[in-house]
Amino acid sequence: MTSVAGLRTIWFGLLVSILIAAIPAQFGGSALAGTVDIYSGPESGNNNINGTNTGILVSPAWYVPPNGSPYEWISYGDTGCNTFVALTGRCTAGPQNPAGVSGTITGPTPATPTAIFYETFSITDASDFGDLYVWADDTARVCLDTGTNTNCNSTTGTMLIEANPNLGTNCADAPIGCKEGMDAVLPLNLTTGTYTLVIDAYQLVGGSPFGVMYDATLTNTPEPASYLLMGLGLAGLGTLVRRRKGN
Repeated sequence: MTSVAGLRTIWFGLLVSILIAAIPAQFGGSALAGTVDIYSGPESGNNNINGTNTGILVSPAWYVPPNGSPYEWISYGDTGCNTFVALTGRCTAGPQNPAGVSGTITGPTPATPTAIFYETFSITDASDFGDLYVWADDTARVCLDTGTNTNCNSTTGTMLIEANPNLGTNCADAPIGCKEGMDAVLPLNLTTGTYTLVIDAYQLVGGSPFGVMYDATLTNTPEPASYLLMGLGLAGLGTLVRRRKGN
């Protein structure tokens, strides 16, 4: 026959098991499935010009990510700062630097983008969340489609931020722009499904550097049931400790 002390030991072990099972992944447990990384690079995403994203030479005015960052400035060809002239402090135009866009870039019927960059990804958890960071030269509109549509004006998509038509010294004077602190920070909270990030990029001044850069890491939202189990386990442990002290 199991003694009272033995029953308490068994009960203590069960409580510890509940706590371990309930701890969310950000605390070292296994309740979360993992992360989804979305970032600009030659190996990820596509564009509507030639289909293949290309890493480009960065203009000295553009924000440069820290060493080791997976994301980088991309375009459809050699549209970056192909030749920098120190005397003028500017990049000279290369054969692939695009012309300036014609017409307004905002409103219900905006001008055709200089290029459209897109990346399709899947969410397999119940809910993944995180911030999306986007830079562009000169500026861009960002949409999220609930499928694989690459049209920013699609009825199945949501516009996250409109393009900025106001020029600064090198690109748009506020998000979305190209300089440090000129990135758009867009919070995402997505449920299970397939999504396509769509970036309509605009070159406002022809013959100058052009490109986009983006980065996001989405992680799973802890399930409420995990916290309920954790609370029950902690309450049980507290009761057991009080009983031991009273003996």
